[in-house]
Amino acid sequence: MTPFLLSLFVTLGAAPAVRSLLLRGGILDVPNHRSSHVLPTPRGGGLACLLGVVVALASAQALGVRVPWLAAVAAIALGAIGFADDRAGLSPVVRLSGQVAGGLLMGVAAGGGWLLVAGAVITPVVVNIVNFMDGINGITSLSVGVWGATAWLLGVSVGAEPLWVLGAATAGAALGFLPWNAPTARLFLGDVGSYLFGGLVAAGIVVGLETEASPLVLTAPLALYLADTGTVLVRRAARAAPLMEAHCEHAYQRLTSVVRLPHIAVALLVAGMASVVTAAWALLAWEAALLVTAVVCIAFVLSPSVGRGRATDKTPALRTTR
Repeated sequence: MTPFLLSLFVTLGAAPAVRSLLLRGGILDVPNHRSSHVLPTPRGGGLACLLGVVVALASAQALGVRVPWLAAVAAIALGAIGFADDRAGLSPVVRLSGQVAGGLLMGVAAGGGWLLVAGAVITPVVVNIVNFMDGINGITSLSVGVWGATAWLLGVSVGAEPLWVLGAATAGAALGFLPWNAPTARLFLGDVGSYLFGGLVAAGIVVGLETEASPLVLTAPLALYLADTGTVLVRRAARAAPLMEAHCEHAYQRLTSVVRLPHIAVALLVAGMASVVTAAWALLAWEAALLVTAVVCIAFVLSPSVGRGRATDKTPALRTTR
């Protein structure tokens, strides 16, 4: 419990100072035609989360908990790459190279061998999915919070200290940032935050492969992220659209822009559905869990089309707060 609480309160307490520094440095997310927000907002709030995670892990180490420092440092380094991208922009090759290198370090932390390949593949996928999905208020904090709680409980249940401490620190930082991002955003995570959280999730999955923790339960909280991102990439590839170009085609984006649901309602929907999928993999036979996952993911991906009837031409456009 101590790593979770420290991560939560340090993140929550550091956020005002981080916001002030970002404002003074002019590090702002300025809205454009693809944005889900309407006001310039400081980008880089993930620095507060990074501080919360470091303090939490250091305290756990002091209390005698076995902390997977190499994997954690890899995730923190990914956060630093994200911050460099927030400030100056990095080429896709540099970003991908950093993600693969971070994954290799996680593989080393987990024991080497085939886990090196697992880390090099899992890390870029998870980091980019979290980055792609970080587009509305609260979605990353709530969804990563679900993953953190899952890793925490799963790690405790199988006696895997490195897994549960990563989960507890991640959940604390994610939920500590939430009041600054939702329902009204005073801070955005920025790439520093999405890369950090993506790195921590990847680190937990890779480190978890060395334990008795079920990898299916550990990845289940990402099911909706994978479904949403995967369907968008397939649709864009089918019409030869650039896969890495910014867009507003995700189901969660269309739920806010077309169906006109509030950001926090969509973020809660995603986190709630992810929790259902995770519970299914934890409690049911794999056949039933797979059926639940398919039904939930399909329902979410199709939800903007089903809900479009609620929005008519006479309905005023929702002014989002992100």
